[in-house]
Amino acid sequence: MLKYIQKFTCLAIYAGVSLGFVSNIAPFSTPAFAEDSSLGIVMRRGHLRVGIDAAIGGPYMFWNTKTQFYDGFELEIIQEIAARLNIEPRPINIPWTTQPENLSSRQVDLLLSAREEGALETGDTKGKFIETNPYYRSAQRLLIRADGTQIKSLRDMIGKRVGVVANSGGAAIAETYNKNRGNAIRLFSSRDLDRMIIQLRDRQLDAMILDEPVAVWQVRNNPNFIIVGEPLIPIRLVAIVNKDDVSLKKAIDKALTEMIQDGKLEQILKRWNLWESQKTLKSTKDLPASVLAIITPYSVYR
Repeated sequence: MLKYIQKFTCLAIYAGVSLGFVSNIAPFSTPAFAEDSSLGIVMRRGHLRVGIDAAIGGPYMFWNTKTQFYDGFELEIIQEIAARLNIEPRPINIPWTTQPENLSSRQVDLLLSAREEGALETGDTKGKFIETNPYYRSAQRLLIRADGTQIKSLRDMIGKRVGVVANSGGAAIAETYNKNRGNAIRLFSSRDLDRMIIQLRDRQLDAMILDEPVAVWQVRNNPNFIIVGEPLIPIRLVAIVNKDDVSLKKAIDKALTEMIQDGKLEQILKRWNLWESQKTLKSTKDLPASVLAIITPYSVYR
C-alpha cells in the first residue's frame, strides 16, 4: 500500500486530464502477444476470471438484489473488455485483502477492484504484478447535508464533526490537517460507512470526506446530500495481472484504449454520474513538485 506524505501544506487540482491510455497496440493476431501464453490460455478457456469484491459497494461493485447478479461501473468495464476479447466475463467474488494472493496463485486472471496505481508496488507484493492502463481517476470529496452549505472546504470544517472511513484517503487528509492545525477538526473514524451516513443524515456528523464514486453514489441515493469543494488528491485506478502475463496485459490495454477512443468508457462512466471529473482532474503524477499529495490506499467500504 502507498504511504502518504506526513506534512500537509496545500492541495491543488488543475484543469485538464490525460488518462494515459496506451495507443497503437497491435491486434491480437499479431506476434505482439507472442512473448507469453497468458492471453492464449484465456482465449482457449473462453472466459476471463476477474477478481472482484462486491462488499466494496456501489457504484464500484455490488450485489444487485433485483437482478440477482453483480452490478456497478467496474462490472460494466469488465464486461466490455471481455466482449472486445470475444470471451465471456467471469467475476469471482474475493475479499479485497486476499485478492493479490488469489491472483498470484492464478485462481483469477485479473484484478479489477478499486486498485490504485502503484498500490501493490510495496511490501510483500512488490514486483509480483503489473498494472494495466488506468480506467478511472478518482479523488476525495466533501459530502454534507444540503442544509449545511456553510461548509465549502477543509478550512470550513474547523470545529466541525467530520466522519471518515478508517485508513482511507479521506482519513489521510483529515488526520494530516489536524496534525498541522492542532486537531482543529473533530474527527470520527470508522469502517462502518452505512452507520456514518446515517449519522450525517441525523446531524450527528456535519460532513464526511469520501472517495468520489462513493460520494456521488450517496448523493444519487439521498437527495438531502450534496458534494461541495474542490476534488482532493486525485489518483488513478488500474487493473492488475501477474508480472509474467504481458500478453494479457497488452490485450486489456488495447481494449481500454479502444473504449476511450470510441467513447464507450465515457458512456459507462456517464451512466454512473462519474464522467465529469475525468475531464478536470490530473493524475497525481502530473502535479508540480510544490504540491504535496497525500495518498493512501483505497479502503474497502464495508
